Amino acid sequence: MRKILPMKSDKPAKRDSGATRARILDAAKRAFSQTGYSHTGVREIANMAGTSSTLVLRYYGSKIGLFEAALRDAMPVDKLAALPLALVAEELATALPDRSDSARALMMIAMASGAPEAAHVAARVFAECSIEPIGALLGEPDGRVRSLEISILLIGFVFFLKHLPLTVFSEAEVEQIGNWFSRSVMDVVNPRSGAA
Repeated sequence: MRKILPMKSDKPAKRDSGATRARILDAAKRAFSQTGYSHTGVREIANMAGTSSTLVLRYYGSKIGLFEAALRDAMPVDKLAALPLALVAEELATALPDRSDSARALMMIAMASGAPEAAHVAARVFAECSIEPIGALLGEPDGRVRSLEISILLIGFVFFLKHLPLTVFSEAEVEQIGNWFSRSVMDVVNPRSGAA
């Protein structure tokens, strides 16, 4: 008796669009944080994600749309806002050097400055997703200003850690730098009354 083999389907294999989007966003965060908006192309990101540039553009519309989606995806503020204020500085000092997404968002912002369109998007997204919520957490009368001060410290700290080699510093010295950063952020989070 002859076996009847199932017919091959002409239908392409079903894609997992959620997994594909996640791979694209991960590749975009890596690329934009390492080489900046101006020096990163959609084809490069598509290759890193194992997909086509056509699909990247179908999902995100444009390179700037992809940049905004990747930046929003990398913003760690929701986790930070859930912490007691006393732990915010310590969490930032330990998370930024070790957790890639926390640092990637800040590197994407810092490295967007070379492209006016990307710098505008980065400033808007950073204000919406970081400065405003952390400012609200810090409270009145000057929560937004203190949030911006923390942001300035963060971007400088991360840029230094990620783009300037710390090989000339011992582990103990790098730890000292982290401790200084924690103290500096805590001074902004809990300013001493009467300090100028």
